[in-house]
Amino acid sequence: MNPNIDRILKAKLIAVLRLKDTTHLLQFAERIVASGISIFEVTLDSGNALECIELLRQKFPQCLIGAGTVIGRKASESAITAGAEFLVSPINDPKMITVAREHAVVSIAGALTPTEAWEAHTNGADFVKIFPLTGLGPSYIKALRGPFKDIRFVATNGVTLENIGEFFEAGISAIGLGSILISDLDVDNGKFDEVGRRAKRAITVLPASGKSSEMVQNKLPKFM
Repeated sequence: MNPNIDRILKAKLIAVLRLKDTTHLLQFAERIVASGISIFEVTLDSGNALECIELLRQKFPQCLIGAGTVIGRKASESAITAGAEFLVSPINDPKMITVAREHAVVSIAGALTPTEAWEAHTNGADFVKIFPLTGLGPSYIKALRGPFKDIRFVATNGVTLENIGEFFEAGISAIGLGSILISDLDVDNGKFDEVGRRAKRAITVLPASGKSSEMVQNKLPKFM
């Protein structure tokens, strides 16, 4: 098994960066890492996304850095060339899954229905991201886990800081924290410390195996 699959399973939280302005990316990333989150997903529709992936790999070598909103072979290959260690797609994209497999990179394919989830799994996706989840919540994940006990599910959309624990109780393998962790408005207003506090709050509701962040924090570089 790809060792990064195990890293995601153990860390459980992914900081999803979907930002127009990435000028202060490192300062925000520093707060997030200091709070205990060690996995980042930079969506390809973010400003200077590929450069951001490269920069995060350089400045936070102890972290796992991936790319999100990846569709098609070209986008997949570009993200991997930039240093992405996992790829996330909003859809069940066989091309993304194939490229990820060719490069020994973790794949997280999108699905909504049971049929789509099974197809993504049989196509070779390492994880299946259920999207969108707004209005469905943890109960939908619990229902999917009934027939699909071997699929590693990931949730992003529809997750709040209040229901993270419920999602893990329902059987989710990992959670992506998007705008509930950091948004364009946070960047515009320079809410560095607030983002750090949100990350810490998310960590507090993790199952015990996801709370070990001492090693990451001890290696944290400074950008102040």
